[in-house]
Amino acid sequence: MANFLQAAADGSLPSVAFVDPAFSASEASPANDDHPLHDVRDGEVFLNSLYTAVTGGPLWASTVMIITFDEWGGFYDHIPPPPGEVTAAEQALGYSDGLRGFRVPCVVVSPWSQSSLVTRTVFDHTSILKLIEWRFGLEPLSVRDAQANNLAEVLDFASPQVEVPRPNVPRGPFGDACKP
Repeated sequence: MANFLQAAADGSLPSVAFVDPAFSASEASPANDDHPLHDVRDGEVFLNSLYTAVTGGPLWASTVMIITFDEWGGFYDHIPPPPGEVTAAEQALGYSDGLRGFRVPCVVVSPWSQSSLVTRTVFDHTSILKLIEWRFGLEPLSVRDAQANNLAEVLDFASPQVEVPRPNVPRGPFGDACKP
């Protein structure tokens, strides 16, 4: 984490970087993810530290920051998962319904992000991969990312906005794991 923050500050971020929170607590630092039984406020502090570093760094004008989650969180979703294509290899493994799974939150932060846009286009985790492949002229890695919608579709390259809101997020850390 410290390396990412330093690279954001000095303009040496790589072309693509993935950052995960601390999923387990130690004496040196609390967990800062949004999983139960952790304090979600620490997850917000973690996200804000990344947001502040990226949007305040010298590379901001040419950056796309994607905040997403690896799962849906176990809460009710009134939209059923849409089906996708099932390849022969997946069918051989017993995967036959093609259901993509429940929706997960995704926020795209960039000078080209469209303020308050909520899209009805179906994107999934491979849509991020599709954006990376599109940006760098790479071939798809699989059938799934080849057929995914490109997350770049939510960006408006004609109207960049480099000014960003600065949310007021208390510093934390906040607390121990919640008691079950």
